[in-house]
Amino acid sequence: MTHPRDGSVIAGLAEGQHGVVERGQLVELGFTRSAITRLSQAGWLHRVHPVVYAVGHRRLTVEGTYMAAVLACGPAGVLSHRAAAALWGLRPSSASIEVTVGTTARRVPGLRVHRSRRLQADDITHQDRIPVTTVPRTLLDLAAVIPPDHLHKALDRAERLRLFDLGEIEAVLARARGRLGAGALRRALGAWRPDHMRSELERRFALVVRRRGLPPPQTNVLVDGETATHEVDALWAEHGLAVQLDGWEFHHTRRDREHDAESDTDLELTGLRVMRLTWDDVTTREGRTLRRLEPLVFNDRR
Repeated sequence: MTHPRDGSVIAGLAEGQHGVVERGQLVELGFTRSAITRLSQAGWLHRVHPVVYAVGHRRLTVEGTYMAAVLACGPAGVLSHRAAAALWGLRPSSASIEVTVGTTARRVPGLRVHRSRRLQADDITHQDRIPVTTVPRTLLDLAAVIPPDHLHKALDRAERLRLFDLGEIEAVLARARGRLGAGALRRALGAWRPDHMRSELERRFALVVRRRGLPPPQTNVLVDGETATHEVDALWAEHGLAVQLDGWEFHHTRRDREHDAESDTDLELTGLRVMRLTWDDVTTREGRTLRRLEPLVFNDRR
């Protein structure tokens, strides 16, 4: 394969775009359509989509594949939905690549193209030089196309990666009236908010305890640790057992978890056994949780 004259110009463009270029960009650089055809026939340009080429070789990174998809959909295209979530690290990579454009777009075989009149400048950013929907807009789009439990996992990942901003998500929802997915995202956020989470999880935990016939614990009581006083969600004092309900794990930051560990240690130094239960422990893993609780609740400490 020979290096074309002025190939360094193409290579420089491709270097900033994960190894791909678009035909219109080449025309702007002064290459005629016949010159582009010759470069392709010579094996220096490899067609990825009808107007997008990989430069020098066919092997593309995941980012190169995403960039090629965006370029293929025209200047208004941005990576979105599951592909955007994968780029942000909120979901595993998907074989289906999704791009959002305005009301008109090129038809591109192999790509899932969404049209949105409501895509605003505030919804668009760049990640690793790829035009992509912002994390809040990505979460809104995801809510329309994935099951609720997958959405919860994406929210969890966003928090863990420090990409979660409740104010920005609420701003996106405020201008998303009537949009598919807005209701699902609002419900997921309802579980995220601490007040809602606490009351709903406590209600469900009380139901589990009552349904199993366990003795009712004291709830929301202040208990003295070795160095501080702590609020305990459920306490079986006579059995030396304290249960703390953590709710959705994605609303906890690293600092929250460190504080929880310090609180548990302080309580345990007084002789209490501290058990932390998550939302899933109470809802989807009820049987396992009861097998942990019953020996301790029915244990006679005398």
